[in-house]
Amino acid sequence: MNDSIKSLQKNGKSFFWAGKILPDYYLNRAADLYLFCRKLDDIADQEIKPIALKKLISIKNLITKEDYKSLNRFKIIMPEYLKNNCMAKIAIMDLLDGLIFDQGIVNINDNNQLIQYCYRVAGTVGVLMCIALECTEKDARKFAIDLGIAMQLTNIARDVLEDAKIGRRYLPVSKNSNLSAKEIRDIAENIKLNFKKNKFIIQKIKEIILLSDQYYSSGKKGLYFLPFKIRIAIAVASNVYREIAVVLERNSFSWYDGRVYTSVLKKIKVTIFTICEELIYKRSKMPIHNKNLHCYLKEIKK
Repeated sequence: MNDSIKSLQKNGKSFFWAGKILPDYYLNRAADLYLFCRKLDDIADQEIKPIALKKLISIKNLITKEDYKSLNRFKIIMPEYLKNNCMAKIAIMDLLDGLIFDQGIVNINDNNQLIQYCYRVAGTVGVLMCIALECTEKDARKFAIDLGIAMQLTNIARDVLEDAKIGRRYLPVSKNSNLSAKEIRDIAENIKLNFKKNKFIIQKIKEIILLSDQYYSSGKKGLYFLPFKIRIAIAVASNVYREIAVVLERNSFSWYDGRVYTSVLKKIKVTIFTICEELIYKRSKMPIHNKNLHCYLKEIKK
């Protein structure tokens, strides 16, 4: 088992679970992509902000100059199939912009900012995954972006407290409401005294989950462009990740208790259901993408 697969198994359990269905060739390519993105995430999330910012800007400059060898000093290895690929370069630049954004004060004000952020840090990974899986259909990228956005929205709904602990508030709240990461931490420490504010946070989590459903549905339509075995793997990854919202709801959206996970038993059930669904459902008609889902991305794509 190479380092990429080990990292996927350790840090991306839902993706590793689904990845078992992929042919070895594509599993290795997907794992290499995961490790590349993971290393960038670790710099963004685990380093002291000024140091992280400096490193991320340096990495962005190196990739701009296509000096991939120098990435080694950051212990980053770019997959060979991403090098000299214009589409990959644009996606990686957008991804780095999202991680650089995280180094400032993060207070998302509306769905516009939320979807733009989710595109940068996760929709871009959908584009890169298209390259990893050798899916060359241009239209497929739109649906891959949506699946990435959906998964990031799930992360945000799940990790309200964890994000607040590192000074980030992704819940889309107007400037007038004055809900900061610190206040979220304070609310979590005494839920009973902050009943109304807790109720407000739960409502925001529910809204994010409803929003994610729209993007999951679009991402699912994009399975049309994939060969059957790869389609199964991506569908399983999507459905297993989507199950996190079900666990949240079952736990009464108790965000203050920390991160929730999908159990192995549930993963097995979801996998069996997904395989059966894909065997029965015939994807014979090319899907039409809902342009409204990308209306917030126009500023980025100019």
